[in-house]
Amino acid sequence: MDQPAGVLRRRCAGRQVRKTVNVLLVSKRCVLSGVETFMLALASALQHEQHCCELFFFRHGPFEQYIPPGCVSHFGGLADCMRIVYDGRFDVVHARTSDWATGISAVRRVGARLVLTSHGYIERAWNSTNCDAIVSCSKWLQDAQQAFTDMPVHVVLNGIDLSRFAKRHRMSVASAPIVAWVGRGDDARKHLEKFSDMAVALRKKGLRLWVIDAQSDETRQRHGSTLEALATTAEFWGPVPLDYMPTVYGKVAASGGVVLSTAAWEGLPLTLIEAQACACPVIAPDVRGTNECVVPANGGVLYPFGLPAPALAQLVVKTVADRTTMAWRRSACAAYVRRQFASSRMAREYLDVYRAAPDRPRGSYWTRVRVRRQLSPLGHWTDYVRQRWTVGHEQFSVSRELARRGEWRLAKAAAQDSFVVSPTLYVRPQRLAHLITAHRRARAEVRAAE
Repeated sequence: MDQPAGVLRRRCAGRQVRKTVNVLLVSKRCVLSGVETFMLALASALQHEQHCCELFFFRHGPFEQYIPPGCVSHFGGLADCMRIVYDGRFDVVHARTSDWATGISAVRRVGARLVLTSHGYIERAWNSTNCDAIVSCSKWLQDAQQAFTDMPVHVVLNGIDLSRFAKRHRMSVASAPIVAWVGRGDDARKHLEKFSDMAVALRKKGLRLWVIDAQSDETRQRHGSTLEALATTAEFWGPVPLDYMPTVYGKVAASGGVVLSTAAWEGLPLTLIEAQACACPVIAPDVRGTNECVVPANGGVLYPFGLPAPALAQLVVKTVADRTTMAWRRSACAAYVRRQFASSRMAREYLDVYRAAPDRPRGSYWTRVRVRRQLSPLGHWTDYVRQRWTVGHEQFSVSRELARRGEWRLAKAAAQDSFVVSPTLYVRPQRLAHLITAHRRARAEVRAAE
């Protein structure tokens, strides 16, 4: 498990090349959402910079069909992830803060640095004992995550491949302006019902309504009555191929329309960034995350989240009716995204994080102790069981599985991390015996290899 010195040689996209950083991007799910879109954008940008980047998902899902052939992807459980990291000699495993429950912290014990990004989820368990760097995709998330960790939380704003969103559509004065709602309708915080409440008023003013929903089947289960109300006023697109989304945004922009957000909060929404890149202005609530990428000085429109539906409908109608200002908004928002949200910039900033890891803990010794005791069994038993015991038990089960296969070095790594995550597991003699056995057999395996 010793790392070779110097630059590593490994497989990337089917050929042997020399890379300075080898990155495995990890996610527990494989659905159509901003996080998976972020993974593809970052992987592409890192590969463009001549670094090796592959993907790993803990579950199969609909996003698989959008992974390009040149991007190597893997599927499996924690044991498979550890094996790939160990065999592939990855320098960095880059996961999400919400992936804590997968037991991903164990990859550090097979030679990789673990870097995490918060895309909207705050996890209390991460600290300097189980990760090497923490990043947030927006400034509000930096403050929120920092309150629960002794690690310095970096900010790397999400980025997009600007070349995909460079095409502009000719303005069409013949068609009515389009108001598009884009998102996962099954997500309660997106508040699709608010769009429904204003739909009739917008249609009466001659506007066309589009609903572009990546999770249309789940949305029907959650928002049946809302969809029935929208059925007579809006056009439903369902999941749209990623390659076609620039065309969708371009058509909305060419109609003189806007993308409308009704979300209660966001991490840093890629849909709104992508829309603006296509010269499509955005009207969005003035809430955390959204107000970090929709800026009035750069063509965006912000409204109070609690604004009643009739008043919001009036705001939308007034905005699209002002053609002179809309022309400025289209130009201003596109220029803003080009300046701030390029995936090349995002990749360079993440490379800085990768190379600097592991970060040194922040604060005094007692501050670090206080942070690490947040989920300790003493005084926080319920939280400990929910967030640490269950994860440690999963890692222990993986260790037993690896031991049965004779992969003792990996079994030792999983058991060691399980012990750190949830030491009370090893009150049981048989678990402690497994940890000792794994340690001995791994040492013997190393000696035999030498």
